[in-house]
Amino acid sequence: MPSQAAVRAGLTTTGSSRRLVLWLLRGSADEPVATAVLRLSGTAAEGTPGPPAEVQMTVHPAHRRLGTGSRLLATVTEAATAAGCGTLSAEAVAGTPGEGFLATRDFVPVTRLTWQRLALDGIPGGIGELPDVPHPGYRLTAWEGAAPDTLTDGFAGALRGLPATAADAGDFRWDPAAVHETAELAARRGDRLLTVAALHDDGDVAGYTTVLLPADGARRAHQYDTAVVPAHRGHGLALWMKSEMLRRLPAAQPDLAEIHTGVPDDSRHLLAVNTTLGFRPLRRTVRFRLRLRRR
Repeated sequence: MPSQAAVRAGLTTTGSSRRLVLWLLRGSADEPVATAVLRLSGTAAEGTPGPPAEVQMTVHPAHRRLGTGSRLLATVTEAATAAGCGTLSAEAVAGTPGEGFLATRDFVPVTRLTWQRLALDGIPGGIGELPDVPHPGYRLTAWEGAAPDTLTDGFAGALRGLPATAADAGDFRWDPAAVHETAELAARRGDRLLTVAALHDDGDVAGYTTVLLPADGARRAHQYDTAVVPAHRGHGLALWMKSEMLRRLPAAQPDLAEIHTGVPDDSRHLLAVNTTLGFRPLRRTVRFRLRLRRR
């Protein structure tokens, strides 16, 4: 579990084009009964009805099925609509009441994800040598924080190649400014973003993988996106980049013990790569999206 300091940093750190709206509902005895966090983005992709929003809601078990969640969701939806957002996304653990709650309120399932864990002391033998295997026409590079200025445009292009369901990329416009803001927000929280990228001989960013190292010294890192530009797929770059990342992590954060990540179920290749690296399944979730009506 994240520390209280980490939770506070995540709820209070925003950027120029991203902001949070928070709700806390209390019961008759002033006890907390429900919370909601609405993440708003001010930048939309061209041709989309508006920027995306994302909500995370929690209702105390004793107050479920009493209308509390429905009223809170209606308030959140109204706020997202008033902010000009085109979509509202939410995620629920598969097979739980949360999945049914969203499905009966006009939310449409867009992605099913498998969440995985890798124990760093359980990495299969031979993985440590994979970064040294030559990939003709490509080379590996790495950086912490924002992408170097010489690679920012190419990195943003690679981000735009992500599946539409990853962080609602289909509704979000990745450009150099958005890339820098993402790294800046992590730095302001005290987190560290470590990225390994594969560069083609022509200088293009062919793919990348990013891991977030938490500020509170937690022993669990979070694997963010891994993507290979379509024109460069089929060369084993994902396994190459991720094995190089695993080789770098002990030096970057010596106390690190494990990595968690979520992979869309239709990303069969990435799931196979993670299995090769030693990742094991934890749980499955469903990501939903609601199209908001414009005022």
